[in-house]
Amino acid sequence: MNLGSRITMLYIEAIRRTRLLVIFVLSKLLFKQQGHCKKILINRDGAFGDSIVALPAINLIRQSFPTAQIDLLSVNNGSVSFKDLGLQEGLIDSLYVVNKKERSKTLKSLKQSSYDLFIQIPQNIGIYKSIRNMLLVRYYLNIQSAFGWDSGRIKSLMRYQKHFLKIPTETQRFINTLEKNGIHGNIDYPLLSQEPKQSILEQDVATHEPIVFLIGGKLQPKKWPLENWVTLAELIGSQEKILLIGGRDETDEAEFILSKTANTINLCGELTIPELNHVFKNTKLAIGLDTGAMHLCDAAGTKLIALFSTRDLSNKWYPNNKNSIVIEKVLSCSFCLKTKCSNNICMSNIKPEEVYSCIEKLLAC
Repeated sequence: MNLGSRITMLYIEAIRRTRLLVIFVLSKLLFKQQGHCKKILINRDGAFGDSIVALPAINLIRQSFPTAQIDLLSVNNGSVSFKDLGLQEGLIDSLYVVNKKERSKTLKSLKQSSYDLFIQIPQNIGIYKSIRNMLLVRYYLNIQSAFGWDSGRIKSLMRYQKHFLKIPTETQRFINTLEKNGIHGNIDYPLLSQEPKQSILEQDVATHEPIVFLIGGKLQPKKWPLENWVTLAELIGSQEKILLIGGRDETDEAEFILSKTANTINLCGELTIPELNHVFKNTKLAIGLDTGAMHLCDAAGTKLIALFSTRDLSNKWYPNNKNSIVIEKVLSCSFCLKTKCSNNICMSNIKPEEVYSCIEKLLAC
C-alpha cells in the first residue's frame, strides 16, 4: 500500500470511528442496559433480499429470548417482504409491514405497547438518520433499552474500501452486532419449505435435480445480457433441465430465453417463496444475479454462482454459503451507484464461458 492509499484508508477509518463514537456516546446517554425483557421490538426495513439476510439475526434474538413477545416492524415499498417469506411458527409474534405513508400511524400504535427493548437491524444509513432514529425510539416510543446502530455505509472512496478492507456480508454484520451485545446461538434460516404443485413443476424435473437460472433483478445495471443466458444454456447442454426463476416482471425476458433454447422451463412468477425454497433445496446448482432469490438460494445451501455488478460495494451482499462462487469485474467505471447504465459493461464483461467453467468446478465438488 503506497502513501496515498494509506492516507485514504486513514480518512475512511476516521469517518467510521467518528460515527461509531457518536453512536456509542448517544447510546450511553439515551439508553440503559437491557435487563429481563418481556417485550421486544425489532426494526428491519427493505424488500426480499434485505429480509432474507436478516433472518439469522432475528432467529438468534428468538433463541436468546424464547419466552418474550417479539414483534417486527418493516417499512417496505410494496414488493416482496417478510409477510411473503413463510417464516417458521414462533419466530415473530406480531409482524408490521408498512409503507412509508403508514409508518407514522403504525409508530403511534406501537407507542402504546410499552416495549422493554428495541433492536435495530440497520440498513446502511448515515449518521444523521441513525441519530434521528435513536431519539425517536427513546422519546417517542419511550423504549429505555436499545441497540443495533452502526457506522453504516461510507459512500465515498469505495474503490479503496473494496481493495483494502475486509467487508463482512450483511448477515455476518448483524450477527457481529448481536454477539457484541451478548446474543448468541445457532445460525439458521427459519424458513418454511413447500413442494410445488405437480401442475407447475413437471414430473421429470421434480424427480431429477435441475439447474436454476435466477434472471430477476430490479436494477438494470445488475442484469446480465439475455444472450449470455442463452449461450450458457447451450454450453450446459440438452441433457440438463434449466428452470428460469424470476418475478412476473421477468416473464418477457424468460420467454426470450425460452424461444432460443431447448432445455429451459419458464417458472417466472409461478412459485411462492416457500415453494422456491423447496426447489432450491432440491437443485443441482444455481446461477444468479444480486437478487433476493440469490439470497434465498444461499439460505437453502444450494451450490451457487453469483454474478455481481460493481456499481456498488458488492461485498456486503455476497453469499455466505461455502458452496458458492462470486464472479464480478472491477473496472475503471465501477462504484458509480448508477441506476441506469448505457452499456452495462461490468456485467457484460462476465462471459458465459467463464461461468460455465465455474459450473464444472462446483459440480465436481
